[in-house]
Amino acid sequence: MFSAGLALLGSDRAGPLVAIGAAIPLLSVAAVTGRRPALELYSHGNTYFRLGLLEAVNISLYVAALAIGPVPVVVALHLASPIMLLVLAMYTGKRAVNVRILVELLLLVAAIVLVSARPASEIDTGSALIGCGLALGSAAAVTALIVLVARESPDRDPTVSAGLQLAVAGVLTAPFLTMTTWDWERTFAELALGAALLGPGFALYWRAMRRLSPQIAGALGVNEALVASVVVAAVDRSQLSLPTVAGGVLVAAAVLLDAGERIY
Repeated sequence: MFSAGLALLGSDRAGPLVAIGAAIPLLSVAAVTGRRPALELYSHGNTYFRLGLLEAVNISLYVAALAIGPVPVVVALHLASPIMLLVLAMYTGKRAVNVRILVELLLLVAAIVLVSARPASEIDTGSALIGCGLALGSAAAVTALIVLVARESPDRDPTVSAGLQLAVAGVLTAPFLTMTTWDWERTFAELALGAALLGPGFALYWRAMRRLSPQIAGALGVNEALVASVVVAAVDRSQLSLPTVAGGVLVAAAVLLDAGERIY
């Protein structure tokens, strides 16, 4: 839902504000309930700096990619994250290459191709290439984040960790706020978007990662892009397309294959 809100908001400077808007209520709840986020940051500052830096790169590149476009291709390229995770797992020997994994990869690649196949004649080739490159960079940051969160989540409080990650990301990206014209109405909208959707989503993600492998988390995470496509299509019917629906079916099939392999 957050990605849908970000796409509909259409701001090229939303990154810092949505991160700050998400961090404030999470850290406030943590402080009120006695979980001492300041002490956690002091004790594990290096970890949260890395988390915040990766999140800052992710949000900044994604917002920039959405601003340059083409939007359908940019959103689709976020599906590259589970593919990167699968390749990483095979490269490090954590997963052996087999037919099931090859089918999963083909399904995810097919989903990217389908969702990316929509025409974007209003965008020149150079801008499209830059937008795609930024989106791939964002997907790479997400891949690194998933691996790091999976490693840290068993020993961390989800609310505190999510809040600190977003707070550091907001601080690191804050200089971008000086590059645009200030608009109080849009500012409050971006803060509200972070507080209502991004913050709770991150806290739930940290909690879920205690029980998920990076590969399953990455595969499930691509539904963010698909849900965003559906929500945006509900607001703007011109965005609804057969490729988006077909892409969702392919991703769901890949997730079920991956989950089935782990169950059996």
